[in-house]
Amino acid sequence: AIVTLHLLGALVLLTLLCLQLVWGAIEAGIPAPELAAGTRRLLGWSFALLVLQVALGGWVSANYAVLACSDFPTCQGSWWPDMNLAQGFEIWRDLGLTGSGEPISFAALTAIHYMHRLLAYGVLGLLMLLAWQLNRSNAWRLQSRLLAALIGLQLATGLANVVLGWPLLAALLHTGGAAALVLTLTWVGAGAAPRRK
Repeated sequence: AIVTLHLLGALVLLTLLCLQLVWGAIEAGIPAPELAAGTRRLLGWSFALLVLQVALGGWVSANYAVLACSDFPTCQGSWWPDMNLAQGFEIWRDLGLTGSGEPISFAALTAIHYMHRLLAYGVLGLLMLLAWQLNRSNAWRLQSRLLAALIGLQLATGLANVVLGWPLLAALLHTGGAAALVLTLTWVGAGAAPRRK
């Protein structure tokens, strides 16, 4: 839990620095492009689910659960592998142990990994929709393309972690890509003026 909270705390600091930079630029006279209400709602949902996904990713890494599924798109040859969700998401416990001190089961590690993978499908879908919406406006084309590139990076490095056995470079790029996604969504949210009626 502490490792995952440490990751989330670092992202909060990064987000605050991004907010300061974007709002400082707006105060200096750089115009804030408009963002439609529907796109703003999509951005809010995307950001919330992305933060949840980053937390799940931190939980996967902190529990060394990356290697619980070594195939794709299935896990252990199954679309719904044997999982122990209650044990996998028992928050306050020692590493590798349950709250009662027993070794954590492989089914618990599978649950941690597979929940991260399942949520990734939804998050990537929302982010692709957001990138498409942003691309419809010239003012947000740079952020749209950056978002699309980061989606591709996350997909590639996530797959590499699974099928190549968690290589360090792929793991670092996956974490860095998640941080870059958070920054990009923060940049859009902080820099967008609501569309006037």
